[in-house]
Amino acid sequence: FAFRCSLQCKVTCPNCPAFPLLLLVFLTGSDRIPIYGMSSLRIVIQSTASGEQYLPVAHTCYNLLDLPKYSSKEILSARLVQAIDHYEGFSLA
Repeated sequence: FAFRCSLQCKVTCPNCPAFPLLLLVFLTGSDRIPIYGMSSLRIVIQSTASGEQYLPVAHTCYNLLDLPKYSSKEILSARLVQAIDHYEGFSLA
């Protein structure tokens, strides 16, 4: 699985086979594939002016990802994995 970003690079997480599902949950708030398939899912990635120390931010209601301008693929990968790893979803108990 590869995540394509505006930096024209690919981010993969080979150590985590669940990474595609975790990325889907992070971006959409749901662990379900849309009824019409992944091709019907429109995710918008917008660049932000924040620095490299900031994590990507997902706005799940709009399928929008705010992505800071990272200087390298390694930093992008580390920040994206960190954001997904610390993600807590909203649920009604």
